[in-house]
Amino acid sequence: MIAIAGMIMVHFGPNPVPDTTLGEIYEVSHGRASILFVLLAGIGISFLDRSFSRFGPLAGSVQLLIRAAILLPIGLWLQTLDHGVLVILQFYAMYFAFSALIVRLPTSAILALAIGFLALGPFLHEFAEQRWPQWFVGNAPELGDPVGTIVRDLIVSGYYPLITWGAPLCVGIWLGRQNLGSMNVRLVLLLAGAVLVVGSSALAGIANNQLGNTTAIALSNEPHSQTHLWLAGSIGSSILVLALALIVSDFAGRIVWPLAAAGQLALTIYVGHLLLLHEFTDLLRYDLVPDAILSVTLFMAFAVIAATLWRSVFSHGPLEALFRLPSWMMKRG
Repeated sequence: MIAIAGMIMVHFGPNPVPDTTLGEIYEVSHGRASILFVLLAGIGISFLDRSFSRFGPLAGSVQLLIRAAILLPIGLWLQTLDHGVLVILQFYAMYFAFSALIVRLPTSAILALAIGFLALGPFLHEFAEQRWPQWFVGNAPELGDPVGTIVRDLIVSGYYPLITWGAPLCVGIWLGRQNLGSMNVRLVLLLAGAVLVVGSSALAGIANNQLGNTTAIALSNEPHSQTHLWLAGSIGSSILVLALALIVSDFAGRIVWPLAAAGQLALTIYVGHLLLLHEFTDLLRYDLVPDAILSVTLFMAFAVIAATLWRSVFSHGPLEALFRLPSWMMKRG
């Protein structure tokens, strides 16, 4: 639910955000909500693989590949619409396909992959951008583009490329194997997330104030800069939000069920808000932060109410049910 709200703020609000106090507060979700989504997807991947392990060691991987095959054309088609958003669903298809290859690895290997992506990904991304700058210009690939262009975008040159976003994905898979029900684990995550957020922000500030221009850019924590500090800080904020949400939900109980219902319909809400932006951009998107806040608040209130009513009748959202179909067929078989 928090990730959804952050995403809506980015898509409904002014871009760039005005350099004001309210604008800086509003901008907190920029470049972080999407990382939170990917980290949560990694956790879900661990849960999915565990739930299908009784059907065989490759059952989880098969499910991930099926979901990737469904998501890819949907994401590429959505990119053809006039909503002004860089769609992430086709990148999720790549994340799922990659996860199908690694999900059966030992937990220590998953953690090593996460560290490897975080350590090497930004360097490789920067090298590719310097070596092949033409890859990083032009429109985002969409349905009908050459396969090679689409694959290159999903792995290297896109807005959410696997080469760097593999870090939050693998962190999520690793977290999904931890005992998230343990208060001790949650407190450790809370501390680790806070250290990453504060540390990355402090290092970026030092770089900006005291180091040369080139070094400052390399150590930037600007949203979607694909740098080490931005990745570390965004992963840290995601872990922090996850730990806080788990702790609060235990104490709040059924009070937060409507928010959980909206979270369970995240895919439907995501696709729905893109369709609405395509048809009613002027009604939803605003250049002033106060107007954007009102638009986001009204949309989220509607989404929470609609999700709560839907979940009171159905076990899964409309699009979520589509992705459950292969699972249902396998279990029936």
